[in-house]
Amino acid sequence: MGVIKAVILLVLGLLLLGGAGFGGWMIYNKYFVEHEESAPKKEEPPPKPPTGFVRMAPFVVPAIGTQKVEQFVTVVVTLEVVLDKVPYVQARQPLVYDRCLSALYAAVDDRSVMTGNLVNIIAVKEKLSAAAAKVVGEGVVQNVLVQVVTQRNL
Repeated sequence: MGVIKAVILLVLGLLLLGGAGFGGWMIYNKYFVEHEESAPKKEEPPPKPPTGFVRMAPFVVPAIGTQKVEQFVTVVVTLEVVLDKVPYVQARQPLVYDRCLSALYAAVDDRSVMTGNLVNIIAVKEKLSAAAAKVVGEGVVQNVLVQVVTQRNL
């Protein structure tokens, strides 16, 4: 009599465990697995226009402290430009250089491109990109490629 009760309890336990496992598997598939038909189709962004490069002369900017020049910051960049606008940017390169140098002087002076005593390269890229866009127009300069940043303490 005791063996029959044990077998019945074992079968009922296995049925409950099987049902719980199946229910868990169904919930997992419904809520945690991505389904192709329910996922919204992502639109691919349009391809980037072909680009060319315009090398800029190095920017040398002094970081002035309270009493004296504390360090010199040198930044070498290349502008990534829409390919058909490369001659236009090259023709206006002195103006672009002047605007970028002025922006870099101001940014080093107000320390918006400095993290402590170190240059924040991402902030430099943003400042130079905005300055170049003021001269050649929005969307012409695709990227500012920072090649070298040196800092020389005095």
